[in-house]
Amino acid sequence: MANRAYKRLLLVGDERKGGSKALIQHHATWLTGRGCECEIVMDRESSLEDREADCVVVWGGDGSLLAAARRMGQHQLPTLGINRGRLGFLTSFEYEHTQQALDMLLAGELHEEPRLMFWCSMQGLDGSINEPVLGLNDVVVSRAAVGGMILLRAFRGSTELASYRGDGLITATALGSTAYSMAAGGPVLAPDLDALVLTPLASHTLSARPLVVSVADGLDVEVVETGNKKYAYCQIDGQIQMQVPVGGRVLLRPAKTRFRHLGLGPDHFFQVLHAKFGFATIAKKHG
Repeated sequence: MANRAYKRLLLVGDERKGGSKALIQHHATWLTGRGCECEIVMDRESSLEDREADCVVVWGGDGSLLAAARRMGQHQLPTLGINRGRLGFLTSFEYEHTQQALDMLLAGELHEEPRLMFWCSMQGLDGSINEPVLGLNDVVVSRAAVGGMILLRAFRGSTELASYRGDGLITATALGSTAYSMAAGGPVLAPDLDALVLTPLASHTLSARPLVVSVADGLDVEVVETGNKKYAYCQIDGQIQMQVPVGGRVLLRPAKTRFRHLGLGPDHFFQVLHAKFGFATIAKKHG
């Protein structure tokens, strides 16, 4: 369903990308002329959790949107992504359609779509658990770049789901199923599903196949062997990295908060699959 119009806007960009500040300032001037209050944040590392706004507009690629979601913490605001990156699968509009996006935002014509988020932490050998990191897309447990194969075991509660010997394991949300997981051969999930897909990386076991499970109470990934290295590596949304020792566990738990994605409605996901990936498209005959 369509939402109300938004008037207090948080405009987010990345100062490291050339021309971003001037570009966002240009749109802020336009928005201010239409009665909006705008705050611009260009530091990609700064917290967004305590900002007062009706919604967030992010200019950048998928990485910028993922970073903004993490930076909002437990105070998620309706978020519109405008792509200035390469693929931009998670963003709702390409940059050349910025004006249309902002017009629809101010008119209350965009749809708010809640998306599953998770907390990821590492449990050490002594049972201690580090500060959890909020994520949206995926968690990748993998070997060191020059290390040998690793052995991982995935658990849901006390039940062992599978073991994986190879380069590692991707655990992706439905929203993240179109990212690294899909590139590694995993299935595409509709983004409104509360599910996780486990996709092995270069598995040494031919019987190891991608597995889709409901999110339930979350998932544990235990590091059993790491070849000739001391640690495996855990990467969250491709941005935050932790070291996991042998015997340690990566803990993934569903977050109570949801990412509040602003888009064009549920059908738009499949339109993007067709447009950007040629998904399920029948080739036209020529001649």
